[in-house]
Amino acid sequence: MARRSILLVPVGRVSGPWIEKLMNQLAESFLARIELTNPVPYPPSAFCLRRKRFFAHFLIDFLRQHAGDVDFVVGLTDAELYNIHYNSVISETHFQARSAVISVGKLREFLFGERPEELFYKRLYKEILRSLGHMLGLGPCLNPHCVMYPSLSLMETDLKSSRFCPECALKLRLRFGEIPLLREAA
Repeated sequence: MARRSILLVPVGRVSGPWIEKLMNQLAESFLARIELTNPVPYPPSAFCLRRKRFFAHFLIDFLRQHAGDVDFVVGLTDAELYNIHYNSVISETHFQARSAVISVGKLREFLFGERPEELFYKRLYKEILRSLGHMLGLGPCLNPHCVMYPSLSLMETDLKSSRFCPECALKLRLRFGEIPLLREAA
């Protein structure tokens, strides 16, 4: 089986030592080839002046056009995002385009504890896992501890696990076989 490819695209001014850690962890967890592009500017058409934030669906379309021939695209942005249902979202995923955008800036809000950067990274990893789960065909999960549980707030993101529940892991196993990430859910 060919290795899947995941393209990470910084949109705007997103950078930090956490990107390399994220790339390594995703490569190991999904047995995937991880690529990182140079940062790209925001497409002006995605910005809503009235809301003062970016329309997530337009960013996803932009990312897919920018990505070329890769299996999955994940945009990382420091901007505020919205979608057709909510004025503010942490992330948005499009199953058919196999693309997602995550507001890294939103995940940095309300950091607390002795290791705030560690909390930020845990939030980011959970959001990327959830987005990749959706791109792989999983829907929202009713188990509040599953990474696929829909988070409407950072508190919900903090409370859920960074693992797929046994039911979601089984669905992924049946579709894609065994990958290291799924061994943790057993």
